[in-house]
Amino acid sequence: MRYPPIQRTPNVRKWQQQMRNRGWHIVVDGDYGQESKRLCANFQMEHRLEIDGIVGPITWEATWEAHSTQPKPPPDRVLKKGDMDNPFVRQWQRQVNNRGWPDLAVDGDFGPKTEQACRELQEFKGLPVTGQIDRHTWDEAWLEKAPVGAAA
Repeated sequence: MRYPPIQRTPNVRKWQQQMRNRGWHIVVDGDYGQESKRLCANFQMEHRLEIDGIVGPITWEATWEAHSTQPKPPPDRVLKKGDMDNPFVRQWQRQVNNRGWPDLAVDGDFGPKTEQACRELQEFKGLPVTGQIDRHTWDEAWLEKAPVGAAA
């Protein structure tokens, strides 16, 4: 048995769907397990809420009403496979990890796994799938869709 046990309620699915609607890469399965808790804590951190990984009343409301976070200043060129020890690649890797894409080594090296995560993010966000981090791909790692009002 896992500890803590996975929570399964209709509101878990509703919260997961809203996080996905905002642009977070989360599975909408109605199970509040370790990955949902991790993404909740990351959401709380980005929105300057108490970081406990629990979707309480304040986090629930923020999931619908908090404004999108602002992207970090982008690099002055397109990042692509082969870039090594690049601080912008490192920032982007950290951010997509925080937003729920497969864990990348946050090492600043733009290798095959970073390229694949880039392609997945681009597809998920409706961008041209190039596998390169241009201005739009950079911004979309931070931006969330506009909130749509709290629902109980």
